[in-house]
Amino acid sequence: MKLAKLFWSAGTLLINFVIGYYVYLQSKAPENVAERYQYLNDNWAAYGGMWKAEFLLMALITVSAFYFALNTRKLSWVIVSVGQLITLMTYPVMLGGYRNTPLEIAEMANEIATVVFVFGNLVLFGGLFLLYLKDKYLKAWLRVLAYAISGFMAIIFSIVFAGFMTWQQAMIVAPLVNILYLINAFYGLKIKAHPEE
Repeated sequence: MKLAKLFWSAGTLLINFVIGYYVYLQSKAPENVAERYQYLNDNWAAYGGMWKAEFLLMALITVSAFYFALNTRKLSWVIVSVGQLITLMTYPVMLGGYRNTPLEIAEMANEIATVVFVFGNLVLFGGLFLLYLKDKYLKAWLRVLAYAISGFMAIIFSIVFAGFMTWQQAMIVAPLVNILYLINAFYGLKIKAHPEE
């Protein structure tokens, strides 16, 4: 139980640093598609290392989510677990599909990774919305903030998945995800993994 809480809290806290580093790297990337992939390959040590670290952190979060799902018997944790598992499939595609590949292959890998990532997060945030909607551990204002952000992000990812908004356009609300991950990290310290319903 303590290890699962540690995995959840550490994973959701540290992922914020990885997201910040990704934003930093992308801020220096060229606009042109071909030049952007060349920049990515020129800086592969940074990108590859970052995605491997993110892969590890997401795996820790996934393991803890499954543990909470099994022990609390809550549907919300099952949905969170499935969302995390889908999202995990993004990283092998990026790590294997971007490095020293022709532009067409890199573009195909990017499309696959984006669709999987968007759908995984749609499911994840839907699960977090249900989790925080009936939460008993957080103070009321923090619980409301958590389910408001997770519900809003589930809607945003649904819109992106449906094709009415691009992933790049959705990035404007990314800071909300950072706030939610911080709440998730705090929540991991509060949760009690036993059946409640």
